Amino acid sequence: MTLTRNLLAQGFALGLLSTSALAGQADVAFVNGRFWTVNPAQSEAAAVAVKNGVFVAVGTTAEITALADATTKVIDLHGQRVLPGLIDAHTHPLETLWMKSDWVDARYPETPSVAVALTNIATRVGTSAPGDWIFVACVSASENKFAEKRLPTRAELDEVAPGNPVILANGAHMAVVNSKALEALGITKGMTRLPKGGGVLTDADGNPTGVITDGFADIPSAPKPAEVIAYYGQGIAQFWNQYGFTSMLAITPHQVVPALQAVSQSVKQPNIRYTVSVWGAPDGKDLPDDLSAFDMPKDADPNYYRFAGIKAWVDGENDARTGYMYDPYEGHFDIDPAGGRGTLVTPQVEANAFVDLARRNNRLAMLHCSGDAATDICLTAYERDAAATPHASMRRIEHFGMFQLSDAQLQRAQALKKTGLYISVQPIWLTELVKADFENMGAERASTGYKFETMIKAGLEPAASTDMTGLYLGNIDPFKAMQALVTRQSDMGLFEPEEAVSVQDAIRMWTVWPAKSLGEAEHRGSIEVGKLADMTVLTQDILSVPGDKIAETQAAETIVGGRVVYTRP
Repeated sequence: MTLTRNLLAQGFALGLLSTSALAGQADVAFVNGRFWTVNPAQSEAAAVAVKNGVFVAVGTTAEITALADATTKVIDLHGQRVLPGLIDAHTHPLETLWMKSDWVDARYPETPSVAVALTNIATRVGTSAPGDWIFVACVSASENKFAEKRLPTRAELDEVAPGNPVILANGAHMAVVNSKALEALGITKGMTRLPKGGGVLTDADGNPTGVITDGFADIPSAPKPAEVIAYYGQGIAQFWNQYGFTSMLAITPHQVVPALQAVSQSVKQPNIRYTVSVWGAPDGKDLPDDLSAFDMPKDADPNYYRFAGIKAWVDGENDARTGYMYDPYEGHFDIDPAGGRGTLVTPQVEANAFVDLARRNNRLAMLHCSGDAATDICLTAYERDAAATPHASMRRIEHFGMFQLSDAQLQRAQALKKTGLYISVQPIWLTELVKADFENMGAERASTGYKFETMIKAGLEPAASTDMTGLYLGNIDPFKAMQALVTRQSDMGLFEPEEAVSVQDAIRMWTVWPAKSLGEAEHRGSIEVGKLADMTVLTQDILSVPGDKIAETQAAETIVGGRVVYTRP
């Protein structure tokens, strides 16, 4: 009998199984499927049994059917391919829904130029009261993509919105604002820094140009509490479930945590699992010494709600020319910070202090690093932490090696992996930012990015994510990202084909490796007895279709804890 049923060792140890499971009963059985379990000991199966939201058996259809009784719901999968529930390892769900619903849309390619962006803004001004804030969403590197090869200027924003403060986001790490916004933010001549760390660019005379870097903590850009509750209670799950996601690392402004804590009381079992990381000022300085205020209520289900870590930014991002680099960017834009090497948000001493704060509170430390100089700051902070307490805490680098990666940095990360380092990556950026990287950094530096196969061979187990903010709405699709991983087709054609990964590893990047990066591999990431019964049923067999057809895959059903939470119409 091939049935896997190590219940006592796995299920009871997690406190998730009842004694009735031993009697061979199941709440629900999924049969006649093709399960790729991501469990090396039993990679393929035809059926699973679930009780109390947990896998209690994995085996053949006959074996699983034998566990059913009159109360068991049996679901026939009709031969469909099933994966472990997909995990979004780094995302901003609150901001995504807010930008999606409320912000002016100036996203390329639907908005192809500065001229069209200004027209869209003028339309919103026409329906807004004087003094209302107007937020505008542009994709990253819009200065490379708009027909004019630049962003709207402060003066142009003044012209279309003379009575409203306007903030135009060029990705998540740079914004252009008009004079009304400068006035509202208290930005005056000679000012180069905002209270919570945002940078203010000035001209030769010290006048603000309207460009702000990493300033969203200083900008009054947050949805209302009622919207926060609605988003976390239902809206986020609805959006992510349709793409097969069952879990996420929700990177959340610390000010809205009370609303999320309230949701954990009113919605006991949401349709997606929230692991929460909080942020405040970009450099993390405004977080309290005691992070327990961000814990979920004691009676909240930790399988659905868990405060796990804190996040800070070492720099901006290379596609906005604010990633912190050793050498200047190529060319010149009016949005470039002084020196042309990007923006240093969190220097080494502050990065060390941030990691210390996470360790003292036994929380995951997450440092965002884009440029090569920023990556070295991050690695140094973690090497210092590992030397002091080799196994005391988990450490993550966000966006590791996405834009640049040297051999020395890869070796340093390999050494840190043994002491608890994990990395998050965003493979969808292959389809959007490679061309801008070559324009901003030149071929020599840009060709060192996106080395996913190198990372995998080095044992780094990269955790894939959408990094959704609401700026690129299409980034939500993990199958589009998987296709890019496998084919290496980028927005400038075939790119570094030797870095293509296998379909199996692409799936691991969205399942078991994210689970490990969140400290949750014991509970999720694969289809195994004792783990949470999260699954993604596919519309086609991703393991057998040609690589250039992977993006046609969709989630037919999304299953969380044995509950079917989404069915494709």
